[in-house]
Amino acid sequence: MDAFFGRGEFAVTVPPMDGPLQPNNELDAATSLLEVPAPDNLIAIGDSIYFSSGPKLFAYEPTACAARSIARFPQNITALAVLDDASVAVGLASGEIALHGGPDDGRVITELGAYRGTCPTALLGSRRKLLVAQGSAVRRPHEWRRDLLETGSTGAVWELDLVDRSSSCLAANLAFPNGLAWHADGDLIVSESWKHRLLKFGLDTRESTVALDQLPGYPSRLTHARDGGYWLCVFAPRNSLVEFVLKEPAYKRKMMAQVEEEYWVAPSLSSGRDFKEPLQNGAIKSMGILKPWAPTRSYGLLIRLDERLSPIRSMHSRAQGRRHGITSAVEVADRIFATSQGSNEILSMVAS
Repeated sequence: MDAFFGRGEFAVTVPPMDGPLQPNNELDAATSLLEVPAPDNLIAIGDSIYFSSGPKLFAYEPTACAARSIARFPQNITALAVLDDASVAVGLASGEIALHGGPDDGRVITELGAYRGTCPTALLGSRRKLLVAQGSAVRRPHEWRRDLLETGSTGAVWELDLVDRSSSCLAANLAFPNGLAWHADGDLIVSESWKHRLLKFGLDTRESTVALDQLPGYPSRLTHARDGGYWLCVFAPRNSLVEFVLKEPAYKRKMMAQVEEEYWVAPSLSSGRDFKEPLQNGAIKSMGILKPWAPTRSYGLLIRLDERLSPIRSMHSRAQGRRHGITSAVEVADRIFATSQGSNEILSMVAS
């Protein structure tokens, strides 16, 4: 009945951006800290900021105002996390997890107990344990559009014991888990991209509750704010056309078989660079200016959440902006740093 009437999971409406999510141009007004190809996975170790660009791991020293390459891996880096010994866990596009620094420097994890590495999208260190958000059991991280169009729900969250060399599955059948953070009450927060929501998992009960849903975009990584609460990255917007296509299995199969991936009717980290992209009829210019409210495949959005995971502030780069594809963020001192894959920049903004 929902399919017939177009309601419930079959609705093609998109939640509006209002209240704390009211659009603005704060991301476009932010300071450009660095220009680097496809920056991602910001983490902080002391006053230093670590980030990835393709297969390279960089460290940015604020005092020197420069970044230096500290490691190169055989595959693109898809996730980073700091462990207790200040070593860094590095998720790779091949599904492996490499350890950099510390006593286990050079160790590579492909399998551990029942865990089989396929699609690490986010990592979270916990004592000598490592939590892994595996976006999909059948797709690699760079195949995220295909997983969305296939209505993928094979994601999971794993806990890896790096000392005992064992693993346990904390949650399964997730629609592309893409971010992890600890809540103040000890529960685990997981962003579930394809269902546009945040989940809370009790590690003792293994039960989940929906903490925040009906987001207007696809949530990515989470990071703690220094004065409480969180920063949530939203890497792409939802729109009615994509919502409609997701309900059409036959169309999706033909599109994926016959059309190049960059031209699929699907979310993107950047847009407006090729006239063959979809949604061009909606994103027209008026008086030579692209409307900021025009339909768009890409968008820039960083949301500030309070301790109850309710939005209280947001930073935007709208249709006419270029700082889209916000995939990671970290707060250091009084500033928030964010990666924009749409403009190939690391941005710096006042956090308060």
